[in-house]
Amino acid sequence: MNKKILTMTAMAVLVGGSASYAQTVSTDVKSEKEAQVEESVQAPSRMDGGVRKFVEKQKSNTQKRKVALKSDVLGRRGGAQKGALNYEINASDVEKMKVVISDIKADDTPLPTVSGRYEFDPQKNQKDYWLNGSKMSESGYLAEAEKREKKYSESKKFNSPRTAYLTASEIEKELSSSETKYISEYKEPKPALTYGVQDYRDYTYILQKSEITSFAHNNNYKGQGVGVYYNEGGCPPLNYVNTTYYTRLGTCPGYATHVIGVTRVLQTTAPQAMIYGIDGVDYPQNVRSYSKPILIGSQSWGFVTDETGYTSGDADMDNYIYTNRVVEFVAAGNGGRNKLVSAPGRAMNAISVGAISPVDDKYVSYSSSKNAPTKVDKPEVANYTGFRFPGDPSYTAGTNDTYTGVFNGTSAATPFMAGMAANLLSQHHFLWWHPEVVKAVLIAGSKPVQNPEYDVDAGTYFVAGIPHYSSFTWNDSYRWRFWQGENNSNFDSNKEITFVEYNIEKGKRYRLAIAWLTSGEYALKNQRIAQDIDMSVWQNGTRIANANSYENPFELADFVTQSADPLTVKIKRVSNRNSSEKVLLGYAFVKTN
Repeated sequence: MNKKILTMTAMAVLVGGSASYAQTVSTDVKSEKEAQVEESVQAPSRMDGGVRKFVEKQKSNTQKRKVALKSDVLGRRGGAQKGALNYEINASDVEKMKVVISDIKADDTPLPTVSGRYEFDPQKNQKDYWLNGSKMSESGYLAEAEKREKKYSESKKFNSPRTAYLTASEIEKELSSSETKYISEYKEPKPALTYGVQDYRDYTYILQKSEITSFAHNNNYKGQGVGVYYNEGGCPPLNYVNTTYYTRLGTCPGYATHVIGVTRVLQTTAPQAMIYGIDGVDYPQNVRSYSKPILIGSQSWGFVTDETGYTSGDADMDNYIYTNRVVEFVAAGNGGRNKLVSAPGRAMNAISVGAISPVDDKYVSYSSSKNAPTKVDKPEVANYTGFRFPGDPSYTAGTNDTYTGVFNGTSAATPFMAGMAANLLSQHHFLWWHPEVVKAVLIAGSKPVQNPEYDVDAGTYFVAGIPHYSSFTWNDSYRWRFWQGENNSNFDSNKEITFVEYNIEKGKRYRLAIAWLTSGEYALKNQRIAQDIDMSVWQNGTRIANANSYENPFELADFVTQSADPLTVKIKRVSNRNSSEKVLLGYAFVKTN
């Protein structure tokens, strides 16, 4: 399991709940067991189980099939009566399977070495920016960021997955054409509107409880300028949609009910974000080119897969985030606490979302929380579900498929989290194109769930918290940073990044988090992250907190200060398994009380 190892000088109960985050004794040495696991990792097959069975079956299939054609390839017709030409062919030559073809190759566009820093004082509404260590005006910083991202976007490349109906021989031909291709069986996601027994609450109640109403909407942060896309089977009837802030990408294949719930949650949470609807499993390209750039993805579906590990679908999503810098929220799944988080929620760069009851801040019974064998702690966050939209008319799309104004499941918690993030990006432009910083901000700014034992990977392990808007954007003491560049950038000769945090208060609880991106290409071939990065916090020469998990692409330190002296933060890259991997690292600092 993934130990989130924290050394603290004091124990404290977090504000707003009796549950505290787990702590264990710190160690800087990887265990012998962990080392053995690292050596034993096997690259996955480039065909998933379903495709492999299909190919093996067809290769042993000796059945013949009769085919009648009016003419042959030369246009000749058969018989005196010019009737059909009869042929006998191998059945395996025509039997086809619908598959997803993924070319899992990481983008190799060079990244300039850049570091950014941002501090915000909400009492003074003061925003301070630094670029490469030099303080800048807001307009100057944002102009540089825009210029840098525009230049990068013109040359970056993401290989989008595609669907096709292929025979066994065509599948083998596809795989032989490139060593980075993977093929999986296509299965339609079948989302439901409701899961289990649950108390519903009006959406206004949930917005107030999460502090979105008081700290975002009442300060006019409603997702302005931010684009959010989702993938859904079908589209919502327009009477459920604020069409001013909704754009359909592609044609509508027909109305559906699940997408009504997703749209309603997104548009009530971030009412002025532009929502882009896509049918099916697809990724929008050229994300900067839209009228409101696509900065966030909300995925309330999961692959129906028998694969237990990190899949090609997860790698597709990781490469998409790694290349396009879009924040992706993915539903953890509704299988229950002992079920694996569903793919593509296993993606290492994505933020998987569990479901919490707004009544008691506890995980609901159906929310999946089991880590995949890669052992990356999932989900990273959990948020409220059980939405009621009073006054919404009912809509029936088919048998046992009716929307009645209620929506729950991790399917509801995910667009709620995406809408909250849209407000956050509307308030803080610094976060644009930095999903690694957003993940660190949400992890650092979360409050504990009230039944942490529900997480089957918990105990002394990381447990996802519940983001509240004031915690990560209206705090009187928080700072954010990022570092990006090629593999040999940013870290010093000791493989460290070191800096000092001033204006520290004695006896206060602080939460510091880092997160970084990894390429899907490396992760799929090796079933682990390419870089292992740890964080430690020092005060007066003494280490007061240490976070050095083994498999996670993020770290969290949670501690109480014993003095008001400055903190020294050390971020150390302890393992660099792939020299082609880029540095895309984010940091967040939050005082919780």
